[in-house]
Amino acid sequence: MKHHRITINGIGAVTGGLVPVADGINAGRYSPEQARRNQQDSVAVAPGRTGPELAAHAGRQALRGFSGRLALHLHATIHDPGLDFWSHNSYVADQLGLDTTMTLALNGMSNSMVAGLELAATLLAGQHGHAALLTAGDTFHAPLFDRWQTDPGITYGDAGAAVLLHRDSPNDAAAELIATASHAQPCLEGLHRGNSLWYSGNTHRPPIQLRHRKAHWLETHDGPGSIEALNAAATTAVVKRVVYDAELELDDVRWVLCPHYGAPLAHRHCLAPLGIPEQRSSTFLARRYGHMGAADHIVDLHYLLTRHQVTTGDHVILLGIGVGMTWTAALLRIA
Repeated sequence: MKHHRITINGIGAVTGGLVPVADGINAGRYSPEQARRNQQDSVAVAPGRTGPELAAHAGRQALRGFSGRLALHLHATIHDPGLDFWSHNSYVADQLGLDTTMTLALNGMSNSMVAGLELAATLLAGQHGHAALLTAGDTFHAPLFDRWQTDPGITYGDAGAAVLLHRDSPNDAAAELIATASHAQPCLEGLHRGNSLWYSGNTHRPPIQLRHRKAHWLETHDGPGSIEALNAAATTAVVKRVVYDAELELDDVRWVLCPHYGAPLAHRHCLAPLGIPEQRSSTFLARRYGHMGAADHIVDLHYLLTRHQVTTGDHVILLGIGVGMTWTAALLRIA
């Protein structure tokens, strides 16, 4: 889907403090072999903080200097809403003083922010001069979630992120949203459910063990090969689509920002299907922060912008992959 006159006019990112992997090894939560295999150097940890709090912090950064009309606020969390049976998106909106702006929760898991760009841009296409704010925030605290061991091949970090999309306001833009494309395979939802029982009112929730859920699902299906094939096809399809809509070649793209997986997963699920070298990807940031849920891509973009790793005219692809599963690619041109 090609977009017209949709720009990013604000961006915010806040991460937890960086904890060296050696701390996880010394605590017996992470093995030297895991650290070597995943090529993880550190992980972002925000003790005592919740996802909505981090999201509100990032939202204030993204809204700095904004005085326009906000048509919509979308908020994403993949694990830590802060409290059950509660509107975390409304909390973030209230903390940001959004008053009567419509606020909704996104549940595209780790793909929420990239898919949210497509959703918000579609709404703004009919809202001349309006803007939309997207926020995300997550923390992964023990004992419910062991950031080191819960998910094989991924170490989880704490962060909040926000991005302000605007229609017809190119003057102070950081980037222009050129095109987006999405794909879904709901038949893979069981990969993260396994044989887990429904809560059904049970107040006891044992620690989350995604590795066990995945192992059970793979035992009763075609194994990892089928997932690898489906992922490769979906990843390739959405990236090819946005490149085609932008009338570019993949070689014209300066950066591809991928989910923050460990090195083996990142190569199999992102780099190899696209045929791009690690040097054009965000894997160096994955090694630094860990997987920050839906915030990965915006934290990465914020890093590139604030550290002058992109220049005017550069093209950047955000590749979102979410549990369920869904894939979205968003192609930006730096202003």
